[in-house]
Amino acid sequence: MNLVRRSPEVEGWIAALTVPLLSFFRLRVTDEQQARTDARASVQGFNLVPLTQAIIDEALASMLPDFEDNIQMISAKTIAAGHLITRNKKHFQSAPVSILTPEEWLVLENVVAIEETMQT
Repeated sequence: MNLVRRSPEVEGWIAALTVPLLSFFRLRVTDEQQARTDARASVQGFNLVPLTQAIIDEALASMLPDFEDNIQMISAKTIAAGHLITRNKKHFQSAPVSILTPEEWLVLENVVAIEETMQT
């Protein structure tokens, strides 16, 4: 995520649904205020894909197995994202966008070269 924040070559987007999900998962290990602070810090530097009725309707109609994953996938499709980055590729096998793990994306984008350029 730091690469997205520091590199003008990378435009990062996240589905608006991601923000409350981050807070929810942080609440399992911390208090409400810290969970909100952590969620805010996690999404800093990213653009948000608005959660619209059209995205919800298409996600509900999708044949992929997980509704939340459907929202993520439709959000990526809505903005014509080059890739959807996830650690759970198995839920996106028939997705209309390229699905990569974070590690695959780093290799694809040749992040080592980008990071070296940023340090000079």
